[in-house]
Amino acid sequence: MQIKELTIELKNLGLKNPPLLKEEEHLKYINDWRGQYSGKAAAVLKPTNTLEVSTIVKFANENGISIVPQGGNTSLCGAATPDKSGNSIIVSLEKMNNIRQFNKEAQTITVESGMILSQIHDLVEKEDLFFPLNLGAKGSCMIGGNLSTNAGGVNVLKYGNTRELCLGLEVVLPDGKIMNLLSELKKDNTGYDLKNLFIGAEGTLGIITAATLKLFRLPKSITTIFVEADKITNAVKLLNVFNSNFPDRIESFELMPRVFWEVAQNNIENIKLPFENLPEMGVLIDISSFAKSEITQNKDGILPITITIENILEECLELNLISNATICTNKAQSQSLWSIREAAAESEKKELENSNLLKCLKHDISLPVESIDNFHEEAQGMISNFLPGLKTIYFGHLGDGNLHYNVFGNGSLPDGFEGKGTDLTSELYKIVHKYNGSFSAEHGIGQLKKNNLKCHKNEAAYSLMTVIKSQLDPKGIMNPGKVLYL
Repeated sequence: MQIKELTIELKNLGLKNPPLLKEEEHLKYINDWRGQYSGKAAAVLKPTNTLEVSTIVKFANENGISIVPQGGNTSLCGAATPDKSGNSIIVSLEKMNNIRQFNKEAQTITVESGMILSQIHDLVEKEDLFFPLNLGAKGSCMIGGNLSTNAGGVNVLKYGNTRELCLGLEVVLPDGKIMNLLSELKKDNTGYDLKNLFIGAEGTLGIITAATLKLFRLPKSITTIFVEADKITNAVKLLNVFNSNFPDRIESFELMPRVFWEVAQNNIENIKLPFENLPEMGVLIDISSFAKSEITQNKDGILPITITIENILEECLELNLISNATICTNKAQSQSLWSIREAAAESEKKELENSNLLKCLKHDISLPVESIDNFHEEAQGMISNFLPGLKTIYFGHLGDGNLHYNVFGNGSLPDGFEGKGTDLTSELYKIVHKYNGSFSAEHGIGQLKKNNLKCHKNEAAYSLMTVIKSQLDPKGIMNPGKVLYL
């Protein structure tokens, strides 16, 4: 079908929102957040309900037109960006942002996929409940995209990735059929686990239109602690101490080394740091309290603090595991620290824009926690020998072994890496593989890591993934060019 004919047909589909057909209307949708990928689209469609999504997908399937599903367009791997052919249509779920059902007693909520993550937080917290998925992009990312990438965030240590937080899905399949697996059941052992097939599939197998999510009790209080641990090995030992003393109460355990704070200090306006000198290795910890009997109020009566935490920190000081510690005494102090952590991606983006470091290789890796220090030492040796003038900025979720390990280029070279960026990433992933880690922890595959998936995924597993894709989407219309080589 020619583009001119396509635009006429799209107008005749009877959608509530007319398709965006002009190139200037597409700019918001055809460029990825990082500025790494840019494409073209024949049209941008904004369905308002699942039946409209079904109509669009059925039409596309019958006419061999590719579809790029899109939520908040916050992908870090180019998963929601079309190619440059201009033959795809983007299906934006931004208008599908309704609550289908909120069951306070069952602690579940069913929402459409275009609902922004922070809106879910606000809605359930008014009812003294808690949805633990928490990302830096929470103010713009949408739950459909979170599910499609199996997003992680800062609370994975206690609650798991998005997959663990989802009870049921509604999905429009590549032929336009609607598969309703929405359910509040905690147990449903009826054959293949189809729901989890679509979580993490990045829109290559269908379009998620709604989801039933698990909710949890809202903690009575969260105590935020910032600790100077000096080195990675101390931070890992500290994690073990906290796990032993506060089982099931560690909400977050974030690694923030000196280089992280240098970037933050350079790029966040009016930044307020809880220390005079930048720490060699900082750890940001959240501990939850659910029982009033566990806590005593501080002198200002603002934020409850457990005496036990102070005792544990004193012991860690005596053991030389930490050199300093700050317990936030009010929510403003806590939010100030977390706002710096959540701005990490934006800070790095500004670092690139404001310096002569022309390019950054971003790596979202996971490792066994006990191997992180050995990995880091070996990786730094490799990077130092690879090219002079490179700079590594790393940070991440130490509690679940997820590091954001980003290498900034040498500003004296045309592209920062002398055309060897792909080789550097390949060498880094070899070290990750050596320590039984993963090259993709929470950002997904998208366009960026297709080759890495084919190289590092078990051969039988990769083959089965291609079979599933071919069987569900024989015409290859769903988000082509992402995840797999087909």
